Amino acid sequence: MGYSKILVGYDCSDASNRALADAYELVDHGLAEDVVVVTVTDLAKTGDPAFNAAARAAGVLLTSIGDEEEALSNLKKNIGERIAGHEGVTRLRVAFGKPHELIISIAKSERCGLIVMGSRGLGAVRSMLGSVSTAVLRESEIPVLVTK
Repeated sequence: MGYSKILVGYDCSDASNRALADAYELVDHGLAEDVVVVTVTDLAKTGDPAFNAAARAAGVLLTSIGDEEEALSNLKKNIGERIAGHEGVTRLRVAFGKPHELIISIAKSERCGLIVMGSRGLGAVRSMLGSVSTAVLRESEIPVLVTK
């Protein structure tokens, strides 16, 4: 059994770097064909913290084309060496909003067969408070591989 496409939630952490390496290992063993690397950013650029909090709570995305281009450029810089040798099977995406919701939504829209995410191993108490990987694991209908 294989996965045609894998989505990797990526935030430049050691845990997400391990998740990316694991996804490429699946590709290298013929268990997947493509990897979609997604980084999710919450950009609120107004100077009023109360407005920013209300906008985020309402799901309003305070972004522009420039924000998207800058985020994609930063992702390419941060991940460049890690995708070496896998450029032909990798597509980079940026999104703005709530990470767990967007990771699940993008995985569905991309028709991914697997979501791979890293776990920082912060323990049971922190996990109960709602890490992104825990939220994706709990809410996704798509299989999720959480790497440690």
